[in-house]
Amino acid sequence: MNFKSVLGGFAAVLIIVVFFGNCTKIKTTDIGVDLLPAVDNVHTFDTSLEVISTNYYFGDSALPVMGRDVQGTTSDHVLGYISNDPLFGKTTAAIYLELKPTFYKYYFENVKDSLYLDSIVLCMKWTGTWGDTTALQKVNVYEMDQVVRRDTSYATNISAPVKPGILGSKTFAPSILNDSIFPVGQKLAGQLRIRLNDELGNRFLAQDSAAFHPYASDSLFRAFFNGFAIIPETTGDGANANALMNFALNDTSTHLRLYYRYKKNGVDDTTARNFNFDAVTFSAHLNHIVRDYSGSEIAAHIPSNPAGDSVSYIQTSPGTYNIIKIPSLNNFVQTRGNVMVHLASLEMTQVPGPNDLNNILTAPPALYLDYLDTTIKKQRPILLDGFLSLNYNPAAFGGVNKPVTENGVSLAQYKFFISRYVQSIVTKNTPNFPLYLYSPWVVRYPDLFMGFGLNTLAWNRVKLGGGSYSGRKMKLRIIYSLI
Repeated sequence: MNFKSVLGGFAAVLIIVVFFGNCTKIKTTDIGVDLLPAVDNVHTFDTSLEVISTNYYFGDSALPVMGRDVQGTTSDHVLGYISNDPLFGKTTAAIYLELKPTFYKYYFENVKDSLYLDSIVLCMKWTGTWGDTTALQKVNVYEMDQVVRRDTSYATNISAPVKPGILGSKTFAPSILNDSIFPVGQKLAGQLRIRLNDELGNRFLAQDSAAFHPYASDSLFRAFFNGFAIIPETTGDGANANALMNFALNDTSTHLRLYYRYKKNGVDDTTARNFNFDAVTFSAHLNHIVRDYSGSEIAAHIPSNPAGDSVSYIQTSPGTYNIIKIPSLNNFVQTRGNVMVHLASLEMTQVPGPNDLNNILTAPPALYLDYLDTTIKKQRPILLDGFLSLNYNPAAFGGVNKPVTENGVSLAQYKFFISRYVQSIVTKNTPNFPLYLYSPWVVRYPDLFMGFGLNTLAWNRVKLGGGSYSGRKMKLRIIYSLI
């Protein structure tokens, strides 16, 4: 995926710089975690504070939006079906896209009644799979029944109607997508190829570029063919699928390929043409992702328990999140007074289950933490701990999955280092705002003109010990010295 930090406009930068500058008046220490002062329980102390964590589903307003970066490139799109995630239920991901001629006016080598179709194949560039690569997937291809706007970014809950009748289908194990294949005149790897019906191929060969005909202009072609919908089948051959696959739309290996013959000097000549994504002008696209939590573990934990949940369920967007409150931090401030915070880390560890499928439905590479400023009702980045020159710095902030082994089992573990954030609460009486813990595809603060990518869309999930878990409890650890 191509994600870049975005800072736009002098006014927005000024807001961030002022905020950053005011916050940095409160510093803790520049000593690294490995060089902390010794805990002697006389001058320097090590304590852990309890937290309250609650589970939530992301609402429509927080869903990912599939747009384009500053170069006009689209992100990888997700396709597939998760039929059995004991923790989070089912996921269905479909792709809608336009594939168009590479120029206008578009023409073939000969008059249209002398062209003979061999086959027509929808090809998509595969970039990775999450889940069970051996369980069969089945996908069906349809024609969209309406034109999708190409100048609009759509959230992942948007789909488009399709025309009746399947243009083509394929049943396959995702493991085959990394194999090399040798279609006529090509050597390819990492490509999903779906043969479509000949009727569609003949429709494309029968058009021409005369005035008001489909190949005369982009607008006429879009009126002739609305685009493709690639939709996983959740019954029959695809009923036990358990993986999501990523495809790069902008890659040249994503195209509609027509294989055909024509007469050249009285002899049949075989050739092929590609219809591409973003061939001449931007192509429309949708990535429709549906989560179905019915019957899953998390469904028993939402609506949330006001007293907090014993376990925290985090699923990469579009998914779930946790709100974390630390009322014990207020008591810490009142009883300890003004102290020097050497280290404050919010720590959490995965909770395994015997049938969780954690070996194939793996934990996110990274989680993210910010806070809700309840005075303005907006989420805000933890700038002092998490950003360097206004760029996100996970190496310092943490949140990266660093597995630990317990009883021979590898468990995901995450730590967020929020020492300066906690110090500002202790020293400046900054409000102890609720924290938001989630696994974002992209993080955006629109009013600050800030954004960056973090995880693969819709991939990964994890069950963590929550604030009231009896074993691997989520906690805020503080190492501090008296002043």
